Parts: sequence; C-alpha cells; structure tokens
Amino acid sequence: MKQPITDQKQHSSTRLSLVGKGTAILAWGLGIVYTVGELYMWFNHGTIMLQGILQAFSDSQPLLAEPSFQLSKMAIALLFILNFLPIIVTSVVWLLAGLFFLRLSRNELWTARNFKLLWAAGILNILSPFLYQLSWTGQSLAISLDLPPGERIFVFSLGLSTNSVYDVVVGIILCAFAWMIRESTKIHQENELYI
Repeated sequence: MKQPITDQKQHSSTRLSLVGKGTAILAWGLGIVYTVGELYMWFNHGTIMLQGILQAFSDSQPLLAEPSFQLSKMAIALLFILNFLPIIVTSVVWLLAGLFFLRLSRNELWTARNFKLLWAAGILNILSPFLYQLSWTGQSLAISLDLPPGERIFVFSLGLSTNSVYDVVVGIILCAFAWMIRESTKIHQENELYI
C-alpha cells in the first residue's frame, strides 16, 4: 500500500523538475533574446537607432532634426551605454527568475537563498521604470555634448506609463512572494523546534 504513495511522490517530483527546468530555460531565453536583440539593433542598425533617439529629442531642440547634425564618437558611446543599461537590468531580472525556477526544479522550495533571489528580482523590477527615465535624462545630456553653448538640452521626466506601472506592480508581487517565502521558512523552523 505504501508503494503507490512513493510512486506518486516520485511522479510529482519529476513533474516539478520538468516544469521548473522548462520555465528556467524560458526565462533565460527571454533575457538572452532581449539583450542580444538590442545588441543586434545597435550593431547592425545603429544609424536608425541614433536617428530615432535624435528624433525623440528634436522636440526639445530642432537642431537635432537637421541632416547636417552629427554626433561625436563619445556621444554615440554614451548613448549606447545609457540605452543598454536598462536592458541589462531587465535581463538580470529574467536571469534571477530563471535561477529561482531552476532551484524549484531541484526541490529547493522555501529557503533563504530563494528569498534573497526573488527579493533582488523584485527590487530590480520596481527600479527598472525609473532607470529608463534616468537613462532618458542621461541621453539628453550625452547629446548636449555636441550641441553649441546656449543650445544644449536637459530632459528630465519621472512620468510613468502603463508598462512602467505594470513593471512596478510585478516587482511588488515578487517582493511579496519573497517575503512569504521568508515567513514560511521561519514558521517551518519554529515548528521543527517544537517537534
């Protein structure tokens, strides 16, 4: 009679392992595609990327829309770095999520390591919309390096879009789940002391 319970437990463990590993691969794949896709766009279509950035800022400074305006290599490098930084943070969130699911696949459920991992992913997800806005401000300053004195621009915005609010809410949910893991671990440890 005990054999079917063991088989059922083994079957559940196998399913958890497969789903966890599959989800980890999916999360890592998303992070890689997001990063590689951005790199591909910059290295193969850099002119289009730069034109898009200049066009976005041309409302503040019409000089940027003129065909004769050229960016220096320093400004282009800064634009690349500032544009890529939020992408890296988002990819790190996907990396951490994948690591969490990999640990679940190995039957590591309620541990302090998983709490720290999800907490970090949640905080990064909460900060990512603000990082995009700071990146935007930094890009305006990078472009200003090549503008004549008196024509320079400074664009600052903390406006949140629907996608930004979504990212913040997902980050809060990740932090709440991490907190639940930590509290469950404490309760489990207290129960073991009484037994």
